[in-house]
Amino acid sequence: MMKQRYILFKGLIDTLDLYTEEFVKIFTRQGSICLVLDAANMEDAWIQLKAFLLEPVTAVISMNNIGLHLEIEDGINIWDHFQTPFYNILMDHPFHYKKALDTAPRQMTLLCMDRNHITYVKRFFPHINKISFFPHAGIATGTIEQNINNTVRLKERKIDVLYAGGLSRYAAEGLIPDLGKIKDFDAFALVKNALEKLIQNPDLTTEDVIEHCLEDINLKLNDQRLGEIITELRFIDSFAVSFYREQMVRVLAESGITVTVFGTGWDRCEWRHPNLVYGGEIPPAGILELMKQSKVVLNTMTWFKRGAHDRIFNGMLAGAAVVSDESEYLKEHFINGKELQMFSLQNVGRLAQTVQDLLIHTEDAQSMADCGYQAAIQSHQWINRLRDLDLIL
Repeated sequence: MMKQRYILFKGLIDTLDLYTEEFVKIFTRQGSICLVLDAANMEDAWIQLKAFLLEPVTAVISMNNIGLHLEIEDGINIWDHFQTPFYNILMDHPFHYKKALDTAPRQMTLLCMDRNHITYVKRFFPHINKISFFPHAGIATGTIEQNINNTVRLKERKIDVLYAGGLSRYAAEGLIPDLGKIKDFDAFALVKNALEKLIQNPDLTTEDVIEHCLEDINLKLNDQRLGEIITELRFIDSFAVSFYREQMVRVLAESGITVTVFGTGWDRCEWRHPNLVYGGEIPPAGILELMKQSKVVLNTMTWFKRGAHDRIFNGMLAGAAVVSDESEYLKEHFINGKELQMFSLQNVGRLAQTVQDLLIHTEDAQSMADCGYQAAIQSHQWINRLRDLDLIL
């Protein structure tokens, strides 16, 4: 039987590199051959790639369109030319990648981490006909035996609450277009209205709110133009995500709970509190180790209403008690309070009591953490997701 052969990419984003490393471990463990190309130095990588393509390739595994548009010659996509299946995992909402998806090769299968993203792609990118739901998963550091023997019990851990995620509103400032150039409507007024609606109704998607706001001013656009407007105004999504991240951490800090945060932006937020401990930015692998020292791992979605986030499963696999805002996917797969604790963004004020109860009632928190670990180790690692795609046995 011929060995399976895969092409992957690294070298652009630390978090994506961590996932790639995990995929390579999984593939090589089953005897597959992996070519990992340095996307930051494709000139040298081309030589490796052309040699590797002399034999059939099982699949390309990529994230956020890296390598999607490589051409063997002008106008001829290399994956279409060699008929190589290209699995494109979108870690973010598709509206961030309109240009790339508009010109996607025929060999691409798009993997979305939120079911709402599939709905969006089917509407605004109807030429993409291969698309699947591919929820986030987690990475366990060490073997199961090592984790059983060495996992520190919650009451002995040094970090009370860990949140690993930046305040995206600062990065989103670079996404704001020249709103004055939008002539279809008063873009300044619509942005203000849309952001207010999104924060007041956090169960809605950003694209739905933008469309509702256009309908409020009796403006009905065709899907092509509507998709363009949503793409231009996508920064609203990041502002809403950032608002609730900051609210969540602030509620806890002001309630007397020490929260250790990592990621960009926390050193720039306007408020300060002695219970907010800023750890700066550290590599993703370092976060996994810090989760193993944390009693509670907090998560907020990146506005994924029908998906999940790897913080949840990484926290579970680190043996921590995980607290996250709810989603359709989480409600389908977990019992609230058994494997993790869910909360509603509309009731973020109650979060402090939820977390305080976990920190006080350590045995109950430990029981939840143990159940979460078992659920994640059985069903929510990347190997489970790759099996769902029939890429591994």
